[in-house]
Amino acid sequence: MAIVKMNKFSLLVFKSVKNQLLQNLQGFSKVEFINLGEETDKEEDFNYFKRYADTTNLTELESSQSKIKFSIDTISKYWSVKSGIKDMLKEKPQFSYEELKGFEEKSDWENIYEDLRKKEDRLNSINNEISKLNSDIDILIPWRSLDVSLKELEGMKWVSSFLGTIPRNLKEKFREELESSINESYLENIGEVGEDLNIFLIVHKDKLSEVEEILRKYSFAKANLTYKDSPKDVINSCDNKIISLKEEKSKIVDEIKSYGGKIEELKIVYEYIGNELEKSKASGHFLSTDKIFVINGWIPEENKDELEKVIKSTTSDYYIDFYEPTEEDDVPIKLQNNSAVAPFESITSMYSLPKYNEIDPTPLLMPFYILFFGMMLSDAGYGVLMLLVTALALKFVPLDEDAKKFVKLFFYLSLPTIFWGVMYGSYFTGAINIPAVWMKPEENANFILLVSIGFGLVHIFIGLGIKAYLLIREKKYLDAFYDVGLWYITLVTVMIYLGSSFANLNISAGVLNIVKYTMFAGMIGLVLTQGRENKSIGARLGAGLYGLYGITSYIGDFVSYSRLMALGLATGFIGGALNLIISFLGTGVKAWIFGPLIFVIGHVFNLLINVLGAYVHTSRLQYVEYFGKFYEGGGKAFDPFKHINKTIKIKAE
Repeated sequence: MAIVKMNKFSLLVFKSVKNQLLQNLQGFSKVEFINLGEETDKEEDFNYFKRYADTTNLTELESSQSKIKFSIDTISKYWSVKSGIKDMLKEKPQFSYEELKGFEEKSDWENIYEDLRKKEDRLNSINNEISKLNSDIDILIPWRSLDVSLKELEGMKWVSSFLGTIPRNLKEKFREELESSINESYLENIGEVGEDLNIFLIVHKDKLSEVEEILRKYSFAKANLTYKDSPKDVINSCDNKIISLKEEKSKIVDEIKSYGGKIEELKIVYEYIGNELEKSKASGHFLSTDKIFVINGWIPEENKDELEKVIKSTTSDYYIDFYEPTEEDDVPIKLQNNSAVAPFESITSMYSLPKYNEIDPTPLLMPFYILFFGMMLSDAGYGVLMLLVTALALKFVPLDEDAKKFVKLFFYLSLPTIFWGVMYGSYFTGAINIPAVWMKPEENANFILLVSIGFGLVHIFIGLGIKAYLLIREKKYLDAFYDVGLWYITLVTVMIYLGSSFANLNISAGVLNIVKYTMFAGMIGLVLTQGRENKSIGARLGAGLYGLYGITSYIGDFVSYSRLMALGLATGFIGGALNLIISFLGTGVKAWIFGPLIFVIGHVFNLLINVLGAYVHTSRLQYVEYFGKFYEGGGKAFDPFKHINKTIKIKAE
């Protein structure tokens, strides 16, 4: 249970074996390459080498990948996969790499892409046409009662026509002035839109200048209609075109849907191209001469011999050397724990992986995580439900390694949930009435609060103890005493002293005096030592006083553990409210119909929301109150060069 020991390697091989070697290393999946291209400007050892870049192949692969993704996305947009439980339980198809390569060569994905590209372009064109036609209709709707051809209006010899708008509130004045001033005119109100009045006006050309003056006076705005036929005819024509375009669109969509059976094939080809792309990108990490490659990387020490076997299976002409990492190396981190602890690695990783010279905190957080999560959720019914669901998922659902670890995490967490539920007598928050083995939390909240803070005290003290161990391991014995020992002395004596004052602890005066003076000695020690890195005496004392002020943060830490009690009560109270609502339904027909429905939906919701709360708050207690005492983190995860296995599983050959 530790951080896996890593070795650095340097490998020289001929260029002729590059593709086969990369294929074999990708299947080996235990090597992380170092980007030597970033080192050429820093290291004189690389002066005789140049960066290798297979940009042409990389560009072609990226182009192919984007085309396949377009095809998948286009089909998925119109064709929905009907997946049931049977599909969820189906194993991924398995291929050897050579079989996968042959599958891609036989696939007609390029023709599918070209056809889909044309169809998608036509659909976009149809949508644009429909949008334009709808815009034309919106423009013409206010004029639809005008039944004269717009082209005819332009061709009239003796009269001029005007189509436009004036403010609606000037309608009567405008008509009165127009009719009293110009007899040779015809005015028609076409319609009203908002505050505007649409008008159609015909006047004799001899009166044109006078009419234009009146129109200006009444803020006339000319309508910009560029059509030839009447608005009504244009609207009908647009409607007919829209119907025709929608029929064409529906036909094209059906043709795209007919490719639904090809989507799995396209996903497999996409994955193959993705793996080829990974190999091409990996090549960019290498240096080269005219004939050889220089490859540097990281390998778990226990896999060195396996790596040499993989290389030997590819070529007998190679040179490889292994090195221990130096202090300057940014060593990638791989955690290795037993099957019980491994699921909790996700908790550590979510915070930060340890550095190479640190310890793996996962085994140290596991027992507390189990204890705290169970205490927060604390319902035997919910725990049994979690146990069954996760056990069935692990047994029957094909999961990748990370998903399996996550499900297994909640499988383990169901056990303390059951334990605390039994201790509290909580079975679906009181729906099943079984006496508590220990006590009912709602009846003993103050005592459970004290127990929660007691657990927090142990949690924090163990965190400090781990810090002392790490300092002692580095032979920093005085630092261990200053930064941990003095805090132990101070915190313990402060708690005893306050307990004697406020909790009526039965302590003799002589013992209490010893405790008091020990407490003062611990505080003085903290003031004198917490600022020891500073040079001046004033700075040391100031930093020491600030360090002693840190005792207030410990008070806050202890209070944080009250959430163990609070979240446990929240689970019970919410579920209890649901049970109370069900009891109000009585014993009639509505109770038989709505009771089970409320019970199932309500308790599933209560379970999910409180599982999330317990997960978040338990993690918070680890990250802030626990890790803050001894753990720094900041490691970079080991990221081996391996196959992409999202859609399929590539078999070892």
